[in-house]
Amino acid sequence: MKLTFALFGCCVLLPWQCMLSSFLYLDSEAFPMCMYGVLLSPVYNGVSVSTQIAMLFLGEYAAAWKFALFALPLATLLCVVPLLGINDSWGDTQLRFKVTFGAILGIAFTVTGLFQSSSSTLASRLSGAQHGQLAEWWSIGMGFAGVFSAGVAGAIQFTVGGEAAVVAQFGTCVVLMAMSFVRMIVLVRQAVFLDEPMCPLAASPHGSRACLAEQWDAQSPTLSLPEPASPVLARRPSVVLTVADGILRARPFLLAMFFAYAETFLVFPLVVSKWKPPNFMTSEVFGIVSVADFQLFDFIGRLICTSRRIQGRIRVGTHNIWYLLSLRLLVPVACILSWQMQDNAFIGSFYTRLVLLMLHGLSQGMLTNLIFAWSYSAATIGSRSIVGRAMPLSLCIGIVVGSAVSSMLVGVLTK
Repeated sequence: MKLTFALFGCCVLLPWQCMLSSFLYLDSEAFPMCMYGVLLSPVYNGVSVSTQIAMLFLGEYAAAWKFALFALPLATLLCVVPLLGINDSWGDTQLRFKVTFGAILGIAFTVTGLFQSSSSTLASRLSGAQHGQLAEWWSIGMGFAGVFSAGVAGAIQFTVGGEAAVVAQFGTCVVLMAMSFVRMIVLVRQAVFLDEPMCPLAASPHGSRACLAEQWDAQSPTLSLPEPASPVLARRPSVVLTVADGILRARPFLLAMFFAYAETFLVFPLVVSKWKPPNFMTSEVFGIVSVADFQLFDFIGRLICTSRRIQGRIRVGTHNIWYLLSLRLLVPVACILSWQMQDNAFIGSFYTRLVLLMLHGLSQGMLTNLIFAWSYSAATIGSRSIVGRAMPLSLCIGIVVGSAVSSMLVGVLTK
């Protein structure tokens, strides 16, 4: 089961990593003068975040595995489109770009939106003594997607070419999406998801809200939920209030995940791309080495924090998470100084920068899994679905906000 959720996590992030690692080829060679580079990040992230916000509420109406079964076959087909779109024989550049970009937006909706939200929910609800901490393995799968894209795709791009790298990456996406779909069908037929822990109070008139309140720390602030004024309302408690109450109670984990990823994207990849390469490397090689360094140690950090011994020694919670995040902020500050002091023999050296990216990636990987473990161990059975949908949304919003602040920061410091 752990490897299954690692596969799901890999599928969630791999298409986006493929788009990023093939960015230069797609923007300058496959679709020149089509504004691919300008449109990709804001539109893709806008669609994925909007879908995840909708899933916060839609997830209260249908089982998570149903959304996954709907998303995966569509995603498999959509990942085929870029393989065809880069081929000149399929029409003029503008037509191929429109079709390919439409497929990319479909991937944002089905994979980063529906499947990310639903698979995270399943990982949250099934985590426990029987299956272990599946959310951590889901996160490890996401880390592996980054390593695969940065390493394998980079090697193919340099040895064969950009087109071959796109074919290899999106071809892998097609295979893994199809495998995930088959595996999801098997799990449904084995009735694995019927064993998801259900709230014992769910059948009561106030069940949805009572489940959220059950077992939470009595000191935790809660949203005031008015009592229903009529039997009709009592039978149908507000989904909006239920979700809002769940998010309010889970806000320590959500804010921690948000700030962890906002810190990451404050400097990576935009500020890092401003670093001058060493004399013995081209800019392109230095860029790939930098990304691979970050992705590799991000993956290592996630793996390290699957250890219960490590989690016991670095147990995060409201008592220390903000100290850890504040301490980690020193690394982005050092990355900015390395950019502004390019000629400094120490802070601007190639090896110092490799160490900074190593620390940046390692701390992100470790914090990601520690926060996931904290959130799912602290959440009650009745609130795990909401937490499962809200955590990746918080992560994505952190990426968007961090990237926006990074763009403004670069604009100010380059004047």
